[in-house]
Amino acid sequence: MCIVFVKEQNFMKDNPFRLISALVVAVIVYWSVSLNFNAIGPREGIQYSAAGNEPAVVETERKMRLNEDPIEGLKNQILPEKKDGKEMETYSVLPEDLNHSIFINRVDGYSIRIPKKISVDMSLSGIRSVLENEDLRIEVYRQPMNTNGGEGVQSYVNYSNLFVENKVDHKLERKEKITLNGEREAYFLKWSRKALSRVENDRCFYVSIDVPLSKDEVMTFFFKSSKALDDQRCIQIASSLQLVDKTAEPYIRTIHQIENKNWNQETRSRYRQLFLESERLQWGIFETDAPLNFSELKKIESKLGFTFPILLYYTGLLENSDQHPNLSAALENAKREGRLLELTLQTVEQAPGKGNMVYDVLDGSYDLYLKNYAAEVAASKAPVLFRLGNEMNGDWCVYSAHHTSKDTEIFQEFYRYVYSIFRNAGADNVIWVWNPNGKSFPDYKWNEELCYYPGDEYVDVIGMTSYNTGTYYQSEHWNEFDQLYDSLYAKYVQRYEKPLMITEFSSSSVGGNKEDWVANMFQHIGKYDKLRVAVWWDGCDWDSEGNVARSYFIDESDDLVRLFRDNLARFR
Repeated sequence: MCIVFVKEQNFMKDNPFRLISALVVAVIVYWSVSLNFNAIGPREGIQYSAAGNEPAVVETERKMRLNEDPIEGLKNQILPEKKDGKEMETYSVLPEDLNHSIFINRVDGYSIRIPKKISVDMSLSGIRSVLENEDLRIEVYRQPMNTNGGEGVQSYVNYSNLFVENKVDHKLERKEKITLNGEREAYFLKWSRKALSRVENDRCFYVSIDVPLSKDEVMTFFFKSSKALDDQRCIQIASSLQLVDKTAEPYIRTIHQIENKNWNQETRSRYRQLFLESERLQWGIFETDAPLNFSELKKIESKLGFTFPILLYYTGLLENSDQHPNLSAALENAKREGRLLELTLQTVEQAPGKGNMVYDVLDGSYDLYLKNYAAEVAASKAPVLFRLGNEMNGDWCVYSAHHTSKDTEIFQEFYRYVYSIFRNAGADNVIWVWNPNGKSFPDYKWNEELCYYPGDEYVDVIGMTSYNTGTYYQSEHWNEFDQLYDSLYAKYVQRYEKPLMITEFSSSSVGGNKEDWVANMFQHIGKYDKLRVAVWWDGCDWDSEGNVARSYFIDESDDLVRLFRDNLARFR
């Protein structure tokens, strides 16, 4: 309720317009108060656990009620962007004083004291909270430990921070154990890197604080800024941590399909035919020599009685080169054979002493190479499925955040920067495939696949990848196709409205019956009604001594050939 007091009793007689003015002011004030209180989220229903600091929160609400000027107390709050109602239910922001607010995460069950002029992003509330302004970004994760697998807080901290061993790119400034509020131990890490010229307002100063809650859980506070961070201010935020009851269900924003309006007519038609109109699964293959040489592939296809319409081809960014030596030939050969190319581009590990190539890309060192690459793709005019930096949530990829400061925004910037180069080159024949690994390695929240997602407008197709690697190595397990893909497919259908494809998959023959695995695959793959493409990876992985560790060959036995031939006949 808003009450307007009028001192002059005869205001109607003296000036009838005063009443109208007063009513207008009353409406504006009432609307402002309502809007600001809605902006900070509802306060009712918050239940604080015994582990929390109840008096502190009660005191915060008392200050709100006793504030002499509620508009003054609220005007510094940043109004949130238009959000899904379910996202708004996941958090609250309560004003504390002129400079600070209390942020309450209802999903993970905690509160912290934050700077007032800061926005909240809970679109991945099942994974993290993001608090952000122009200079500062804070990501907060409540990470459970896999104690059954022997993992503890110390191993989590150590493995998460291995990137600092790359001293070429990362400058370690402080690393030590600290104590918060004289009670909780925490692990403090501070580092920086060179500002990257292709990243606007690059936040290249970092602090990470890991706060163990028990042997089973740790809170990770990840700070990044375009300016040098104040250690004490970061510590104050982590020190303000209070645990509260979890009162909201996790919310994750759905990834929406956006029509790509940049395609030429042939690419648009091919996309529609492949991913929207046809209900028949299309098959592809990776064969080591193709599409540069089709001899071995055609022998395989002759055995199977099947021609694969899609070919997977890998390329990398090359040091000391302005152009990929085989790209034009690969594009031309695939086009001549009537095959659709799943063209993959990855950064690679550079020579010792040269640092991480992703940083170099974002500093402009590979501009000429990428411009020439994009120009060659554009010149071919034939549609291509373009897969940039696949399996980015796997620590075997040098473009994973595991190698780049635990900062998944580095990959997003890398992806969007390459995308802009292709756009500028007029590459209107590119169907963009974003392809995380089926499971994150390490399986930590800061490395979750959605943290790498570059944005709806940059992605046309979602790629799925999961392998039965066999049991050659002691830590590995044999996994049937349905064990790998039933739950993965269900998760992807829920998360992504975009078309789905299996960009690469296979089964090793070590540790189980590969023929039974393939039979299981054909039995289940037809159930995935939104899956449009599946690409078999025909090759092998080698161990450090040059022995075949994982044999993924499609024609490894006569029984295997017969299985593929009989089942692929349905897809001709």
